[in-house]
Amino acid sequence: MVSLTDIEPIEQLEGLLTEYSHMDLPSLIAGSGLQILYYLDQRRTATELAERSSISRATVYRRLDNLQRVGVVGKSKSRYRLNDPFTVLVSIARGLFHQKHRREAEQHATGLNFVWETHDEYLFACDNDVSTEGFHLTGPALFGDFGVPLLTRDRRHYVRTDRLSEITPAELVCHTLLIDDGSRYRTYCLLLIQKQEVDQAALQDCAEHYLPETAIDLRAIVDDLSEYLETDGETTTEQLPQWEEFKQTARDYEITV
Repeated sequence: MVSLTDIEPIEQLEGLLTEYSHMDLPSLIAGSGLQILYYLDQRRTATELAERSSISRATVYRRLDNLQRVGVVGKSKSRYRLNDPFTVLVSIARGLFHQKHRREAEQHATGLNFVWETHDEYLFACDNDVSTEGFHLTGPALFGDFGVPLLTRDRRHYVRTDRLSEITPAELVCHTLLIDDGSRYRTYCLLLIQKQEVDQAALQDCAEHYLPETAIDLRAIVDDLSEYLETDGETTTEQLPQWEEFKQTARDYEITV
């Protein structure tokens, strides 16, 4: 079965190709062009686009120059943007990459629910175990490997990435917060940080990677968790437990606070 979300970006692209048949749009947006368009959801410099798309700056400049020459892209104060009516190219690019990710994941998993994604990485929930290269178990099911066995019936979570060879405790904290940033999951993360002695800098570095494509302020959340532990609960938020309550939970997991 083909979903409407699969059809939409293709229909949008076909509409543009028909309306602007005098332009060689296929060659302008093919390959690395699509990756650049993925990140033109807001005004960005060529350097920012290169960093996010993992494309060399030379290639980014060349592709942007071609797009600018035909009026698809504009530039102001070193920042590039899509001109009307080509702003739809962002949703087209993102839709096509999402389709690619879904097709790949469906070869190995059922009951998919995407949690987070970029053009070349994605985090998802599913109903089954996946043991394919490039797919790394993460989320609550992985906590036991780091000395914090959780009694949870949550679905399995995997991150598809070629950037990581293994999931570190800092990565696991960030993945878990992307999955659910509620009070229960924040407590799980506190236990993991304490057990594995994860330093704040490592958490911040990981959070910065995921932050641009998430609606939550992941950097602020990991800072809150670190400061809560460093101050013995004196620096806290509404979604973190009372210090005595957390100490009892830690004792239940045989974690020294």
